[in-house]
Amino acid sequence: MSENTDLSIFGEKLSQGSGILDLMNDLGEAVALRPDMLMLGGGNPAAIPEMQELWRESAKSFVADQVAFDKSLASYDAPQGDPSFLKAFAELFRRRFNLPIDSENVAVVSGAQLGMFCLLNLLAGRTSDGRRKKILIPASPEYVGYADMGVEPDLFVACPAKITYPDPNDLTIFKYAVDFAMVERVAREEDVAAILVSRPTNPSGNVLTREELTKLEELAERVGAWFIIDNAYGGPFPGIIEDAAEMDSVFWGKRTILSYSLSKIGLPGLRTGILVAPPEIIERISAITAIVGLANGSFGQRITKPLFESGRILDASREIVYPYYHKRRANAVECLRDSLKRAGVEAKLHKSEGAFFLWMWLPELKSGSTTLYQQLKERGVLAIPGDNFFYGLDRIQRSEMNPSFDVSRSQMLRISFSAPEQIMERGFRIIAETTAKLLNTETLKR
Repeated sequence: MSENTDLSIFGEKLSQGSGILDLMNDLGEAVALRPDMLMLGGGNPAAIPEMQELWRESAKSFVADQVAFDKSLASYDAPQGDPSFLKAFAELFRRRFNLPIDSENVAVVSGAQLGMFCLLNLLAGRTSDGRRKKILIPASPEYVGYADMGVEPDLFVACPAKITYPDPNDLTIFKYAVDFAMVERVAREEDVAAILVSRPTNPSGNVLTREELTKLEELAERVGAWFIIDNAYGGPFPGIIEDAAEMDSVFWGKRTILSYSLSKIGLPGLRTGILVAPPEIIERISAITAIVGLANGSFGQRITKPLFESGRILDASREIVYPYYHKRRANAVECLRDSLKRAGVEAKLHKSEGAFFLWMWLPELKSGSTTLYQQLKERGVLAIPGDNFFYGLDRIQRSEMNPSFDVSRSQMLRISFSAPEQIMERGFRIIAETTAKLLNTETLKR
């Protein structure tokens, strides 16, 4: 979009093109105009039959309660959320995980995406005394949906992740880790308002270790920043995380803010996110909600409240959601690697520890993953190029980056395995064939 001086700085910044806008437009257009498109790109969860039945069962019970149903439709909730839902959520986390929280530590938001927008702009940006506070991404690449959230420009400063190999004898599987020496330096040099991670990380499926989380929280406390953990895919719900122990524990510290969502457990259309934070943060988020939206939608809170009260939402995550994606993940890795082998394509995969994406690195790709993305769209497959996940790196000198990391930024592709098996298998075959053809074309041109 071209610059329009009739717009405010806010309007120009948030209405211009962005990676997340391109992604959502492509997803929407594919659904409306290309029903035959093999959807391996977006963040839609799988329609797990047992979970679908659970939602229908809970919705029927809610609708059958005439008083509660009528009240829900005809009344606003408080900006913080339905008090009975907040109580059920806090009591469950206190009972099962010994988290020292109650209702004043919990706020409902109209989707975790909007909640994160409010939270990041509450904490970072230009202050009344003229400072420009930053959000620190300690291990890039990170979720593309954060990248353009800042009302102020240059809200993010990111540190490149270290590329490691869990098995030195298998260089086709890599894993990201936090480069703490660099993160410590950047945290000292920048005015950091918060350190932000998603866990499991979208796009790579990386799960930061407990040791990494502890070090980041301690760093946040030392520099007077908050430590934000986005658990959209993680434990204790929806539990799309390979380390089952993580579904029975919640990380919490003095400076920690947690974000949860009902989307990936199977309810993306209800746009219900949940923030857990100290009361002073919750009060501010509620005040913002009152201004920009009066209150949040109530349906997601109403149909899941009984599940939080009973703890069934955690049981369903452990007994239904986790096994489903665990099996799907193993099949996806095997299927993709087999397709690539048949096509003669050399690729590396990030160790898939959570979420429902495979993060593929094509070291021989010279023309970039966006070129591959466009060619895949032409062949009826939607996967996501990796370029937009690497943001906030402007302050890091290229000489400071590992050469492999620097080159890899244009060689990554994010592939979802939440689609039905037959779509996934066909899509993987086309991805491998299209990649092979593109690499052969590049070889001929050289």
